[in-house]
Amino acid sequence: MIRSPPPSFDLRYRLVQTALQRGIRAACRIFGCSRNTVRKWLRRYQQEGKPGLQERSRAPHRIPHKTPPEVEQLVLQARDSIPCFGPQRLKQEFGLRCSTGAIGRILRQAGRSRRRKKPRPPVRSLAQQKMQWPPFGLFEIDVKDLKDLAGYRELIPFGLPRFQFTARMVPEGTLWLAFSAVNDSSYALLFADRLLAHLARCGVDLGSLVVQTDNGSEFGGNWNRRHGLPPFTKLVEHKYGCRQHRFNPPHRSTYHSDIEAVHGIMEPEFYELERFNGSLQAFLRQAYGYQLYFNMLRRNSGKGNLTPEQFGQARAPTVSPEIYLLPPVMLSSLEAQDLPLPRQVLEGHDVPGYVRRP
Repeated sequence: MIRSPPPSFDLRYRLVQTALQRGIRAACRIFGCSRNTVRKWLRRYQQEGKPGLQERSRAPHRIPHKTPPEVEQLVLQARDSIPCFGPQRLKQEFGLRCSTGAIGRILRQAGRSRRRKKPRPPVRSLAQQKMQWPPFGLFEIDVKDLKDLAGYRELIPFGLPRFQFTARMVPEGTLWLAFSAVNDSSYALLFADRLLAHLARCGVDLGSLVVQTDNGSEFGGNWNRRHGLPPFTKLVEHKYGCRQHRFNPPHRSTYHSDIEAVHGIMEPEFYELERFNGSLQAFLRQAYGYQLYFNMLRRNSGKGNLTPEQFGQARAPTVSPEIYLLPPVMLSSLEAQDLPLPRQVLEGHDVPGYVRRP
């Protein structure tokens, strides 16, 4: 099939031929354009022939504020090193010498960004409601099954933990981690016992602290209340004198949003970026490194671009900075041996040293 020339080229060619045969004024009258337009295309045709009738680029020859190629290369290298970071976090973490808009443009032009569905704005501002809580006033605890993570689940048979126990303080955003081989109420008791004792040592007022969990069996969600309170509730309210152990109400998806957000953040920033060699001690060191980064270095745009440590110190300056330094532990051996009974934890049983040690 013979390709026809573009309509604009054909129109300009007929305009030039008409001007050559009948004059410039006649061409202006026939094609409905100005004499300057006719003269421009006639001059280009006389100088360059038919190629002169092609459309030329209108881009400026020089852009003084254009991002230098070496800076664009740094942006792409930073994105390749941590693919989950967006323009704002790339600029913060790598100190890039260009705006977030320029970083986003560079990533789009290089095909390194993906269009995401814009979230629906909430009806009520949850951030304002969270700020009504007293400093270190709401403590969320949850368990994540790491078998759902592709690339990590294959390492579980080689000695890495399957379950991650996560705790986060609202609204400060502070994060604490622990791990276990199985999800059990005794592990939940050990995790809460270790954390609440640490909070008390660091000066947190446990009398005004609300501990919030989901309705999982490890937290006593299926406990028969005719036999009294669940062991987890007794630990929180009786042993440590916290204000309340609160379960998530049904059909309230936002009640655990802070800790679910942490799970969503850790998946690309920790489990997909880190390289695990199957050593449990190395894994715990890597988890501790990420926990310190999250609490002391990672800025949160929803909290005035402050880190959890900065935000917490601003709201509660009397709390010891050591509150952020509690390392993750394996709550018990992979064979679930040497695990104290729930009654022993509630009565102040001296749990193994590797669990107690901060």
